Amino acid sequence: MTQTGVSRFLRDANSFVASSREAIERSAPHIYLSALPFAAKDSLVYTTFAPLCTGLITVETLGTDRHGGRLVMILTGHGDWVTSVAYSPDGSVIASGSHDGTVRIWDVRTGEEMVSPLRSGDGPIYSVAYSPNGQHLASGTKAGIVCIWNPLAKHESPHRLSGHSQRVNSVSFSPNSSVLASASFDSTVRLWSLNTRQQLLVLDSTVRVQAVTFSPDGKTMAFAGDEDMITLRRSSGELVELTLGLDDSFISSLAFSPDSMRLASACSDGLIRVWDINSDTVTEFIQNTVPKSVQFSSDGQSLVSAGEDGTVRHWTVRDSMEIYTFLRSDGHTGLVNSVTFSPDSLYIASASEDRSIRIWDVRSDHPVVQPLAPAHHSTIDSVAVSLDGTFIVSGSGDHSVCVWNMPTCDLRFAPLLGHVDRVHSVAISPDGLIIASASLDETIKLWDAHTAEVVGDLLQQGANNLVFSPDAQWLAWGLDDCTIHIWDTKLRQLSTLGPLFCDSDVGAVAFSPNGQILAALDREYIYLWDINTGQYVTEPLRVCNASQYQRGIGFSVDGTRIVSCQGDDTTARVWNVNTGQLVFILKGETRGIDSVSFSYDGRFIGSASGDATVRLWDAESGRQIVTLYGHAHTVSSFAFTPDGRSIVSCSVDETIRIWDIEAARSALPAKTKDLVAMLTSTGLEDGWLLGPKGELLLWIPPDYRAHLCLPHSIFISKRRISIDADAEALHAGKDWTSCWLGNDPTPLSGTV
Repeated sequence: MTQTGVSRFLRDANSFVASSREAIERSAPHIYLSALPFAAKDSLVYTTFAPLCTGLITVETLGTDRHGGRLVMILTGHGDWVTSVAYSPDGSVIASGSHDGTVRIWDVRTGEEMVSPLRSGDGPIYSVAYSPNGQHLASGTKAGIVCIWNPLAKHESPHRLSGHSQRVNSVSFSPNSSVLASASFDSTVRLWSLNTRQQLLVLDSTVRVQAVTFSPDGKTMAFAGDEDMITLRRSSGELVELTLGLDDSFISSLAFSPDSMRLASACSDGLIRVWDINSDTVTEFIQNTVPKSVQFSSDGQSLVSAGEDGTVRHWTVRDSMEIYTFLRSDGHTGLVNSVTFSPDSLYIASASEDRSIRIWDVRSDHPVVQPLAPAHHSTIDSVAVSLDGTFIVSGSGDHSVCVWNMPTCDLRFAPLLGHVDRVHSVAISPDGLIIASASLDETIKLWDAHTAEVVGDLLQQGANNLVFSPDAQWLAWGLDDCTIHIWDTKLRQLSTLGPLFCDSDVGAVAFSPNGQILAALDREYIYLWDINTGQYVTEPLRVCNASQYQRGIGFSVDGTRIVSCQGDDTTARVWNVNTGQLVFILKGETRGIDSVSFSYDGRFIGSASGDATVRLWDAESGRQIVTLYGHAHTVSSFAFTPDGRSIVSCSVDETIRIWDIEAARSALPAKTKDLVAMLTSTGLEDGWLLGPKGELLLWIPPDYRAHLCLPHSIFISKRRISIDADAEALHAGKDWTSCWLGNDPTPLSGTV
């Protein structure tokens, strides 16, 4: 083997081990059974060893490739959102902070954790930063405590700095590593001495502060938060204000250029602004979604940004700050909270709500694999099916509404644009003429289902789920101000019947099948009103403790029963409408239920959960029938098709799945040896498909889990992963070594 060949093989081997570390650490046989099939097909590791193996799964990808594009490595281990990420000064280590209350330190070469997770006991971590001299690591916590860690000590407790009364969103060291600044929701920025660990100064703000940073020359500190203004504090103590001139906007991230002359800001209006801090001139970058984080490269010629759409964007700029190109990297399945360049600006690290940290190669000459289009490029929060079963409507965190034809699953129109924030609820009128969408931008839009034109625009603060009456005359929704509003679709105005009042925030609303009763639930009660008179049909049903929050409600097909669920509980409850008595409890989820509904034919109750499952129950007995696995994150919404044959579900993982109910019911684990079919009925446990005795059958890489094409379901996604296997030829258990065809115990020798 030539020196060049050895070098390439070692590079490929390092990438192979780092990208499949989860499988290799857990089970050595899965170096062959799981890791090798998912290796880069053009790598020397794959081309050398794959021909020497038999009975391995085959993997085909569409719109994605974990080894293509710019992705180098995925770091997993956090148990909740990763909120912040920072490189050490020498670039060899990454620190990350998470909602799971830990700070973790990673070796960027191997992807391994270098020490046990650091815990201060102060709750979720919102920010981390390395000191320029590498001797300190700071973290900001939900409890308002700032922790200073020695990153080289394996078991040392942090020094805890107290003073803030609310969570610390940002921490930043001065260039000489002598001062630490912390920004908090308590509307203050505090400066701390690293030598004495004492507070030096408190700067008061009129709003919650989200970001703070020092200029590289140490002459300026900038901070900003929940207003359209950035405050610069000069070393002389002078305060200078940079104003955006926008209402109801905030700034989530700040970063100075290496020459200290420019300041980049991530703004809630979807723009990144770069300020010349001496002349107050500004250049705007269009992010297209709310940016959460921004940073300059070490040469000042590039910016990296990340946002709510789950993308990382690398902007290349001229000295004049004119944008001439940007590259977009997809892969995260959740909002990206933090992004940073390595010190040499050759790599980018990003931290996401999908619980992972990803490392991207800025220089990569691999062609970027473009996602399949069109599709949502953020979380999908709501889904609805037309009563005639011909189309599906979905609302997304990317601010859009999509209309999909059934059963082809192609887009009927281009995405419907107009909202400027997350679309969290959609509904279709029973006559199929109108689509309604509610957004966090505090508007409800009405769209013509045939032309995609906006036919109504309602201003409503905090509107919760939308629902049409069976005769399409009324559209109802609840608000966080304890009220329910009813819109007359024919007169195009609010009904004189409303508003109706609950005792607390309205979680959901529903019409009875005959359209005569409007039901709503708040934190404690289910309310039932006569739609004609606005009077109670019966006294409110007390169904849960007021400290809980109810999310879903639905009538049975005959209107005699109601099913309700609570988002912070793992149960759904079925009630008798006439007597108010509890009929039975549905319990099976491992995380809170977000959505419940009866099927149109009255046979089933469906539930969607934070444990990434959809469950089907017998509507008469409450017996659980089947659990559908396939989504990789919280299932935010689902709907039965009118013929009762399918369930349509959507998820935070950016996918929509259409499940064949009868096929899924018949494909139970005991009846199949097909690995792929088993994924539908047993799901993954920590990324593993397990056999009936808990044996490890197959490991799936984290970035492929959300995009697996499964039997008994149709899949709408930007990316698709197909796995195939000959069940009779697979080698597992004690016979796993039968996968090896080679006779040479050192097969690498002489093969490259």
